[in-house]
Amino acid sequence: MPIELIKDLIKIDQTVGRDKKDVYLHKNIEMASDEPKIFKVLNTEGDVVVDSVELHKDKIKVSGYLNTRTLYMGEEENRIYSKGYKLVFKEDISIDGIKEDMKAEIIPNVENIDYRLLDDKNIEVKSVISLDGKIMKSNNINILKDIQGEKGIQVLKEKIRYNEVFGENSSTTMIKDAFELSEELPDVIDILRVDLKAYEREIKIVEDKVIVAGEIKGSIMYLGDDENNRINHITHEIPFTHFVDISGINNDMEYKVKLDSLEPYYEIKEDINGRSRVVDVESLIKIDAKVFENKEKEITIDTYSTDKRFDLSKEVIKINENIGATINQENVRGVIDVSEDDEIIKEIYTVSVKPIITDTRIIESKAIIEGIATANMLYLGEESGEIKSIRSDFPFKSYIDMEGISEDMDAEIDMILEDIEYEKVSSREVEVESKIKLNTSINRIKSIDIVTEAIELEEAVDEKKRPSIVIYTVKANDTLWDIAKNYNTTIEELIKINEIMTPENIMPGEKIFIIKTVDVTI
Repeated sequence: MPIELIKDLIKIDQTVGRDKKDVYLHKNIEMASDEPKIFKVLNTEGDVVVDSVELHKDKIKVSGYLNTRTLYMGEEENRIYSKGYKLVFKEDISIDGIKEDMKAEIIPNVENIDYRLLDDKNIEVKSVISLDGKIMKSNNINILKDIQGEKGIQVLKEKIRYNEVFGENSSTTMIKDAFELSEELPDVIDILRVDLKAYEREIKIVEDKVIVAGEIKGSIMYLGDDENNRINHITHEIPFTHFVDISGINNDMEYKVKLDSLEPYYEIKEDINGRSRVVDVESLIKIDAKVFENKEKEITIDTYSTDKRFDLSKEVIKINENIGATINQENVRGVIDVSEDDEIIKEIYTVSVKPIITDTRIIESKAIIEGIATANMLYLGEESGEIKSIRSDFPFKSYIDMEGISEDMDAEIDMILEDIEYEKVSSREVEVESKIKLNTSINRIKSIDIVTEAIELEEAVDEKKRPSIVIYTVKANDTLWDIAKNYNTTIEELIKINEIMTPENIMPGEKIFIIKTVDVTI
């Protein structure tokens, strides 16, 4: 009876390669002639924007900019000014095997920003940013699920777990709203900083659409039109709902959604009384959505027959095997202490927090994530009467238990700063608590040598020259399958003859008896 090949098709995103590049940025920022001279720099913060990704042979060409904003004290009067500047970069990330039809994923991060006052018109800004690049290739692979029909046929299978991507798409939506000042706040002289962060609140998948219900948390720091030109801070939340079209998806599938707030535009407007008490803000929100299903399949990785010879075709495939995913929230607490400045806190203007991941490793079924939450505080000193800035680093460590993970696997972490709370606990101390969400996915790139084709040959297995009994000494890395295939017998036969209790754990040096059996037809 001829053999029957039972085939199947798997759709996978194969990881071609991954590399991380640190980029050093350096720029002297010069004030324009009509801008006030600098007395003191308070702080410089920034976010990375990637605006172009191109694939070339063995290279990802990435371009973008570090969008910085510096707060400084003017020389002539005790008030704060804001200066924005873009530090542009163009970098190549080298990964072997890149082709133009593949997909690239770039995760940017600000590792560090330092500043130095050169003179009353120039600030030197230095920064290190990281670009984590990954190349994926969508592939449809024909596999052998099973082989049937031939007497004596043996099939070795392996179970794989993978995400079958059904579709992905990006979409943008424009968010607009007006920030109106409450009665106790002074009018606006100047906007010092506008921050908009997008957060997902609920995701639903319906036929051909991903519905994203989210929220923009906006904050504006501005200079008030009062006696002391005080710094004021207002916050506002903007709900939104947006659809991302992906054909062929339904509500049984899983998803991964990433939200990015692009650079906001703002304008100071007058209210009905002609006073500068309204700030119109608008920003594009980019939504990247990927929809997939977790699948598990058995595939044929080897085959032979105890009776006939086979001509096998094999192919090595790399599968990005998903081991598990989880969501954790870390509450990172710390105290900002101004004692070293010999100062007393009269008023807190603003506290911002920037978390970064410094190390990720897997040890004994635990993913360990280490990071630092850097807090920057602007405050008014009571004794000096000056506006001051202070920075404190709060280290944190997160432990994630997950069954089946090991050191050879890779942890992908999407870190989101959800909220910041702070409270003055003494004349010199401010307690800060940051709520950080860690979306962790554990994967491994698994190389599998699979059978893609098996052709039965006319040549039969010749058992005449083989001894009736062979005593085989198990070598390192031997399996029962290897031994059975080499001596044209079966695993079941070896287990039965040798009374093997744990077939998966045969030990080097162990003796295996192999007895030749002959079919006799009368």
